Amino acid sequence: MWKKLRRRTMAPSRPALYPDQVGLALFTLIALGIGAYFVVTWLLG
Repeated sequence: MWKKLRRRTMAPSRPALYPDQVGLALFTLIALGIGAYFVVTWLLG
């Protein structure tokens, strides 16, 4: 069990982010940040 889990998690796999996904990831992070900012300001009044 542990060997299988370690082999699956430590093995070199596909990259977390492909170069053509950088723009989408950046847009998503900015959108989440703006949403979180508005929620926090709304909660704190």
